[in-house]
Amino acid sequence: MKHYHTEKRLGRFIEVDGRQLLHFSGTSYLGMGALPEFRKLVSEGAEIFGPCHGSSRHSNVRLGIYDRFEQYFAKQAAAEKALVFSSGYMAGSAAVQTIAPTADLIMAAPDSHPAILPIGYRHDPLGDFSSWADQVIHECHIRKNAHILLLANAVNPLIPEVHDFHWIDKLSRSNRYTLVIDDSHAFGVIGNAAFGSYSKWQHLPVDLLIAGSMAKALALPGGILLGNHFLLGKIEQHVIFRSSSPPAPGPLHAFLEGQDLYLKQHVHLKENIKYIYEKIKNSLGFRMHPDYPVISFLNERWVDALEKKGIILSSFSYPSPDAPSVNRLVLSAHHRKEDLDYLLVNLEKVVSQDGESNTPPSQKFT
Repeated sequence: MKHYHTEKRLGRFIEVDGRQLLHFSGTSYLGMGALPEFRKLVSEGAEIFGPCHGSSRHSNVRLGIYDRFEQYFAKQAAAEKALVFSSGYMAGSAAVQTIAPTADLIMAAPDSHPAILPIGYRHDPLGDFSSWADQVIHECHIRKNAHILLLANAVNPLIPEVHDFHWIDKLSRSNRYTLVIDDSHAFGVIGNAAFGSYSKWQHLPVDLLIAGSMAKALALPGGILLGNHFLLGKIEQHVIFRSSSPPAPGPLHAFLEGQDLYLKQHVHLKENIKYIYEKIKNSLGFRMHPDYPVISFLNERWVDALEKKGIILSSFSYPSPDAPSVNRLVLSAHHRKEDLDYLLVNLEKVVSQDGESNTPPSQKFT
């Protein structure tokens, strides 16, 4: 696995050792950081509110931008309330540390991010989500009058896989359920545009909490929780929220003032996903979800072959340092059609040149 170091802003291209390489890695799904208009709004916000705000949200002197951001995000996400944190990890930890002590049983999906796992909780990170859902249904039907905490990601961005939670309707009604979903890789990509999957799952028979980082598609250095007034009111009193500083105010200002930019980028991302998916959906050796901007593959030889063609992708060992590499091409709204066509041409070349591939050499991405 190679590491690439650059001193410049990431976008369509990165410069490494004097070479300009097409960038198909990272988590900037909407490509917001590549937009001069968005960066201008961030600077504008920093000028108005300062570069950071180091006080507790419970301080007697408060910046109104945080309340405005939370109220707007909650309304658009169809949630009663929102809380912002300085990171997605902190948001998830605050939620779980508040709720877990009241749960009689905790069940976490295999790909759950560590941010939403209780300290010391052990599970199989490589397990199958559907099998886990079946296990939850079975376990919940042999219990009564229990509070059961369910933890899961909205998507597994490594496979990739977009999770369906309709199976929760099959749970026994003799228990009470809290469902925490990590939307870090959903905000801006799936669900309600920039606002994630809360509106999609709010009618499930559970107390729903959405947690997540906003630093990926939304390009906001912070985290957020979405839920009802009761649950978020409890979390608001937790020491993690009360004693921590909020995220920098400038990017939140940019989000509120730049909704037209987010919408434009969301539309462009969907177009890019559809264009690539239609080309490779029947291709052996690749895996892609029709609504998600990630192409995964197992053949590690293709990583170096693509790098020689000037294409950088995401490749690292997961979940442990000695595990096989997870290889992914990540699409972004900042990619142009010529970038996607160049990618497709070179995917076809590396596949056809790999004599050990199971993919027919004559296969075309059409």
